Amino acid sequence: MPVLGGDDLVDLARRLRAADTGGWREDGVGRLVAGLGWERAGDVVRTGLPSGDARLRPVGKYESDHVRGEEYVGLYVPIAVAADPAVKADAFRRAAHELTAALGPSPIMGSYGGLSTFYDSTPRWGAPFRRWRGHPDSLELQAGEAGPELVLFPTDPTENWFWRQRHGEAYALDGFFGTDRSAANGGLSIPGMWRTDDWEVFHTTLTCFLRSLPAEVRALGIELSLAMHALIPGTYGPWVFHLACDADTLELAVFEQEDVDLAKYDLPSLGWTATADAPPSHEHDEFTRVAYHSGPHRLGEVDGLRLAGLLVETAKAFGIESPQGLSLVDHAQSIDGYHVDFFGLTLRENP
Repeated sequence: MPVLGGDDLVDLARRLRAADTGGWREDGVGRLVAGLGWERAGDVVRTGLPSGDARLRPVGKYESDHVRGEEYVGLYVPIAVAADPAVKADAFRRAAHELTAALGPSPIMGSYGGLSTFYDSTPRWGAPFRRWRGHPDSLELQAGEAGPELVLFPTDPTENWFWRQRHGEAYALDGFFGTDRSAANGGLSIPGMWRTDDWEVFHTTLTCFLRSLPAEVRALGIELSLAMHALIPGTYGPWVFHLACDADTLELAVFEQEDVDLAKYDLPSLGWTATADAPPSHEHDEFTRVAYHSGPHRLGEVDGLRLAGLLVETAKAFGIESPQGLSLVDHAQSIDGYHVDFFGLTLRENP
């Protein structure tokens, strides 16, 4: 696997952060590339690195509304090339560890899901990112199609695009976005959560959210434990569903209920496995017993469509009128010192 790591990666990251990009205009970008000791061939940058050539991203149709004089919105430098999603995730995680040791924790982390900045599509293996926010430029470790990339970009156009997605229409944002309390995030504006009252829309976005989640949490070095309140008619919205995801597997669960007779819904006919027949692969929650689970879906093999359908059809069977009858439990949005907005899940904690 061609890879750039260790002192070479850290040195490159520091040089990128210290570079004068000249407002990302043509002459400034030319000086940036020359200062790195590289050569341009149009928008391709010959780096001589073992991980391959870099590329410049010029301002185009979808970038033009968000720039103020910039002619380019990023320099993308591949740092590892691999075929297997787990190998790509591990390469990302190693690079993040090395960069964190040198630069400090990234003030922002998350996943772009299926929709990246300026309406880009994202790699099928996953879309994790860690961002060292700065002004006028930011440095980001993000997923490329072939593996992780180190990206230098002007901060304002990216954040301008992100903020404008606050209109709240379906599919406006995807994935999840986490921020810490560091001073680097001063002045950062985060769009509000978009919601839907349509089960079909929720099914679609949940499918995308789930399908690469194990690779993303593996790359980011985190775990997700997301319990959900469900507003079942006749109840006060107990904890019902749970999503557990670690570096290897993803699993959904249904908790036992004191005031809901789960047996009458015949959940095995919907695709759930009774815990009495086979134990779940995750603990899910130390205080609440799991009655049914989906079984583990391994990294690179997640059937997002099936898992999303399992949750949706069960919620509908319970009589929940719309996805707005679901919400995250308290503290679910606190992950390893970050406050995380789960845009692709379309759910947040109860106010």
